[in-house]
Amino acid sequence: MTETAKKVLLAAPRGYCAGVDRAVETVEKALEKYGAPIYVRKQIVHNRYVVESLAKRGVVFVEEASEAPEGAHLVFSAHGIAPTVRAEAQERKQLTLDATCPLVTKVHNEARRFHRDGYHIL
Repeated sequence: MTETAKKVLLAAPRGYCAGVDRAVETVEKALEKYGAPIYVRKQIVHNRYVVESLAKRGVVFVEEASEAPEGAHLVFSAHGIAPTVRAEAQERKQLTLDATCPLVTKVHNEARRFHRDGYHIL
């Protein structure tokens, strides 16, 4: 058997996954519809250029929902949130836009299902 050399090509620059693309689009649409400021819990994407560009347009990045004013427009990032975060935002009467990646949501739903079935989830 003979070995042949294989070439691996890397796209440069590489784009974002569909979930992150969708999340950034959600923030941009929120800016168009509601105007600034739009608050985003955590970084929408781990790319300082995108974050800085959105910040210049009136997006305010916060670590927790409690850092956004009551009644503010708050976007949840593609990375997902705990149910307690959603509850806190509701308590604060924040208008929430959930930009959680559908694949992350699917994993969260599966974890809940397994927990209901008696599995210990880490």
